Amino acid sequence: MRDTDATPLVVINQVTPIYVSFVIPESRLPDLKQYLAKGSVKVEARAPNDVAAPSVGRITFVDNAVDPTTGTIRIKGTFANPTRHLWPGQFVNVTVTLTTDPHAVVVPAAAVQTGQQGTYVFVVKANQTVELRPIGVARAVGAETVIKQGLKPGETVVIDGQLRLVAGTTISIKSGPGNKVAP
Repeated sequence: MRDTDATPLVVINQVTPIYVSFVIPESRLPDLKQYLAKGSVKVEARAPNDVAAPSVGRITFVDNAVDPTTGTIRIKGTFANPTRHLWPGQFVNVTVTLTTDPHAVVVPAAAVQTGQQGTYVFVVKANQTVELRPIGVARAVGAETVIKQGLKPGETVVIDGQLRLVAGTTISIKSGPGNKVAP
């Protein structure tokens, strides 16, 4: 019998610690390297339908070549996995946090409008009228926009019906979550 015809009797998989492989776009490599040098990179992994807290690990490998077919770079994270929520061969969602800004002002992306003079939001004043306020956008991610200038934490912004508004219009606020600027 040849070795190529042999079927293994047992396969042993390591679950503690466990290694998670994922890729990032090559355009993000300089950011990753910058924050890895500072030691501030946080990596979390969670199975798509797992309600438990994500497993926290650290980056232990960055490939030294870009995959030319996808334009991505392979990264490996090592996770202690004491609760064994991660399993060999399992698909997981990985979140890499390079840095956090505890003082960021964040609004729903729907609140940010673009006009001839640039980006702006309608801010609700104490007398229930609106003020058109020019803003500077730092970045937008998904349904949220980080504001770099023009808003203060706690201000209320309009997220629906902006086409019918002009400065000084009296409005009524619908109840619901998300009508305050997040500090």
